[in-house]
Formats: sequence, structure tokens, C-alpha cells
Amino acid sequence: MSRIVDMLQKDGPMLSGVIAEKLITQYNLTPTAARQEISRASPPVRKMKNINFDNNQKFVYLDEQYRKDSFFEILLRCLQESSKSYYYFLKAIIFHHGFISVKQLPAYSCSPIEPLKGHKLAQEIIKGLHLSGLLSRYDEGLWHLDPDLKIATNISRYKAIEIAKKTVMNDFVDWARKINLISYNRGKFLSEAPEFFKMQWGFTAPSYIQGIRKEKLTPGFIVADVLLGEAPEETDIEFFLKKIAIIRQCKNAPPFVPVLIADCFKESAFKKLKKEGVFLGFVNTLFGSEYANMLKSLVNIIENASNIITQHPDRYFELIDSIAKMGGKASNLKGDVFELAVGYYYSQHARSIEVNKNIIEHENGKAKEIDVFVDYSPTEIRIVECKGYNYPLEEEFVDKWLHDNIPAIRDWILSQDDYARKSITFELWSTGGFSEAALHKLKDASERTRKYKIRFLGKEDILRKSQEDGNKNLQRIIKVYFSDEFGL
Repeated sequence: MSRIVDMLQKDGPMLSGVIAEKLITQYNLTPTAARQEISRASPPVRKMKNINFDNNQKFVYLDEQYRKDSFFEILLRCLQESSKSYYYFLKAIIFHHGFISVKQLPAYSCSPIEPLKGHKLAQEIIKGLHLSGLLSRYDEGLWHLDPDLKIATNISRYKAIEIAKKTVMNDFVDWARKINLISYNRGKFLSEAPEFFKMQWGFTAPSYIQGIRKEKLTPGFIVADVLLGEAPEETDIEFFLKKIAIIRQCKNAPPFVPVLIADCFKESAFKKLKKEGVFLGFVNTLFGSEYANMLKSLVNIIENASNIITQHPDRYFELIDSIAKMGGKASNLKGDVFELAVGYYYSQHARSIEVNKNIIEHENGKAKEIDVFVDYSPTEIRIVECKGYNYPLEEEFVDKWLHDNIPAIRDWILSQDDYARKSITFELWSTGGFSEAALHKLKDASERTRKYKIRFLGKEDILRKSQEDGNKNLQRIIKVYFSDEFGL
């Protein structure tokens, strides 16, 4: 065993196949003897479990090397060379700044979500990565790279890109409908985990266009994935091309047109996609340069929301004007950026604000996000939940806010020396108002609660607050984003 320890100390973690080659060439062992020595190796030698490599290899390392120095970099390289299916999942999360939606992750791989001969299910690979300690649950809806891996992550940028991605996909679908490329009401989006031929995609829809459909009444399909925020390199698009190749090898696969939507591509990736006959959906080509610039500004402002709202509000107002000019194309942004409007309101009244503040729950260590955290005065903290919907909030959401969010955030506040002695007000702002049952529950909770205050504002309350405040910029924000809801 000391020979293996010496190798690992000298050359770092490696695959068991590489160790076997070294034992054969350096110590004249037979292949069988080399494999036996590796299989008998015990601590401090470790073999990573739950991840499969080609030819039944294992990733081997020493206790002292685990998650230290270049551990993850070496592991990622080994996965790229000898375990592509696992590699694609990690590569997708790295591309998305260290986070990804639980629902979306399988779309960024070539692993099926339904049984397909010769291929391991996406769910099994994700489970293996989780059990190996590489993936962790950030909150109920997100995976993230384990922080101990010391890989740069950015939750604010991830969330900003997700809003841009959702906007682009909605507008791509609208564009495809208008030119009769897809069936009008049969498309499925990112959040619905759309499936085509056992694989998950960012979007799928049947198409009856000649040249795509199989027969007059048997459609072909438009399938799309989206990569925004960075210029994808060749390694970032491999999953997409592999997914296409797997389906095309199946004799019973229906005809389909693969689409990859992005801001731009690195040259090598562009050439590869073009060679493979992929439909490339460039954002500025599909929707115009003004739209593309608006999205870039949106991402920057959401990523740096607190600083921009308090220090450079003019940039926020410019974004509002851009969104207003875009009309219908940008209508889906209203709900996604409502917390910015609330943040601006409180920036005019409070000592400090923080938009999209991330905290770690005191009890269980799970992450939770606060839409707008307001250090209102020397004696008061306000926690604001923002819902920019055009429909009423239902009782189910209100119940979760009252009995899950509020207790968890309050426990965190009480664990912070700077805030523990301050009074706390929890506010729920909803542009669509509340259902009758939700409103009853909120009124009852606000009257009964004594340890903190509960306030809730519907659309009329929000409009009245903007008018009473006398802030013309705030009124301008409300009118631009919520004119339909308020009848302005």
C-alpha cells in the first residue's frame, strides 16, 4: 500500500487505471497483481464512491488531499476524460455560476429522464453526485456546488440570468408561434421539465411545418436549450450535441429541429454547432439589439440591485424606460423585478436596504432569501416579501409565508447581534392582491401576533402609498410596471 501512497503524494489524486499502469511499469507487476493491490488499499487511501468511471475505474486520493488545493480541478478533468455523463452535470452548474434549478438540471445533460437502453438515468447520476458530496441542496428549488470545493459561485448573477433566460424563452416561443413554426398552445417550458424522446430540454413543441412533420397528421418537434450570460465554449455545448446524437441513433425517433439560444458563442463552439446543422438563436438577431441591450442592463441591475438602487438609481430608471419601450416583449419582466420597485421605495425612507439578501437558517443551516431587507431605523427591521403577480395570492402561499418563512427569518435575526434587539415587521406586498381566504388568514395573524408585526399590501395599498409618498420617480415605476393592474 505504501507504493500507492507514495504515488498519490507525488502526483496527486488520480484514476485507479493510471495507478495500475504505474504499478505495472515502475514495479513490474502483472495487471492482475496491480488491480489486487489497488482493491486492497485502505486508509489513508480513499476511493470515491457513487461515481462511475470508464472500465470500472475509481477516483483515488489520500485523506489529506480531500477537497484541498487542486482536488476538484483534477476530479473534473478525470470526469471529462472518463465519465462524461457525470461531467456534463457539473459543467452545467459551473456555467450557471455554481447554482441550477432542480427541475432544469437534467436538461443540461445527455442523460435520459426516462429509461433508455445503454444510458443511466439523469436522476441516478444526480443522486451519485449528491452522495459523493459534490452537489448540495441550496434551498428547496436549487442545487449548488458544495461550498467546500472552493469553486467561485455567484447566486445573484445566477438569479439575474434566470430571469433573462425565462424572458428570452417566452419571447422565442411567441416568435415561433407567430410564424406558425410550432403548434400554438402545446409548447412546454423550462419550469415544466419538457421531455422529447426521453431527454429533457429547455423547451419542446410539436410542429406541423412541411419538412419537419413526419406525415400530414404526425408532427415533428422543435426542441430548444438556452445558455445565456457567458459565451459558451466547446465544452459547454458538448451535452447538447451528444443529446442530439443519441436521439438520432434511435430508429423510432420522430423528426426534430434542435435550437440553441445564446447571446453569442466562442468561435470553436460556433463552428461545431454550425457543422452539426444546429439552429442557432442569437438573442440580438431574433429580437433586435435594443432588446439584447435591455437584457444586459437588466442582468447587471438585478445582480447588483442594492448598490444600484441606492447609489445609481438613474440606471434603474433607464432600465424602466427601456422595458416600457419594449412593450409586450418585456411584459413578463414585471413580476420578476417587483422587488426592485419596493427596494427603491424603501431606499428613500430607511437607513439601508438589501435586495435579494441571502441568509442561512439558524436551526438547520439551509439557505433562504429575503426579497428586501430593510434596516428601517435604529430600532426597527422590516422584512418584505414581494409578489408582482397580476392575480391574487392564494391561502396556500400565505400559510407558507406565515408558518415557514417568517419563523425561519425571525430566528436568524435573533441570532444576529446587530439586529436581535430591534423590533421586526414582516410585510407582504402583492400587486395582484389576495384571495378572500388568504386575506382572512393575514388579518387574523396580524391581530393575534405580538412578538412582531405583520403588514400586507394589495394593489390599491401600493398605489396609494406611491401617491402619498409624493415621489414622482416611485409613481413612474408603478405606472410603467403595473398600469394594467391599477387601470392607469
